[in-house]
Amino acid sequence: MFIALVDDHPLLTESVKSMLLLQPGIGQVKTFNNADIFLSEKMVPLPDIIISDLMMPGSNGIKLIEIVRKLYQDKIKILVLSSITDVQTVKQVIRAGANGYLSKSSPLEELLEAIYEVKDGKQYISKSLRDSMLNTMFTEEQVIYHLSPREKEVLHKVCSGLTIKEIAYDLNLSAHTVQYYHRCVLNKLKVKRTSDLIVFAMQNGLYIPDINTKK
Repeated sequence: MFIALVDDHPLLTESVKSMLLLQPGIGQVKTFNNADIFLSEKMVPLPDIIISDLMMPGSNGIKLIEIVRKLYQDKIKILVLSSITDVQTVKQVIRAGANGYLSKSSPLEELLEAIYEVKDGKQYISKSLRDSMLNTMFTEEQVIYHLSPREKEVLHKVCSGLTIKEIAYDLNLSAHTVQYYHRCVLNKLKVKRTSDLIVFAMQNGLYIPDINTKK
């Protein structure tokens, strides 16, 4: 098995490389300091699995996943190994085309388990993230069920930072009508302030900010 490690922390990549080369079935491990270096190198043969960090200088992990999927479809498996563990980021990464997501706090045994599962064509989510993902999924379903389509639309625009007047203009509604929907959403989600509403929406998967804006 040929594994490519993409991470801008040399100490981490060299340590992981050394440990992986001791494992049965892993014959080659190559390290790259960032996604752009990996993408610029024409490798023959292709790696079986890419293990990539998420936040790196230049192209981030999401961009790497999107480009690899466009160029190679499913020929290469992708496992994200990141210190970012919020549920919405995990979901965004999986939707982008990753085969697995692992926290950097995971033990070596779990990294190996994830590698072999992904190599066999399965998806793998870090054990420490599974319960929170399940809880979020149930909360999401309950909340979305109680919001009308227009309320969801107003919620998303509020979370995007638009004012009542801007939302009214976008939706071709009066400001009074938008304020009514805004109050309905606050009441249904049992929060009192817009700032609390945004936090609630992000924590429960009702609004997912673009990861490319994260520093």
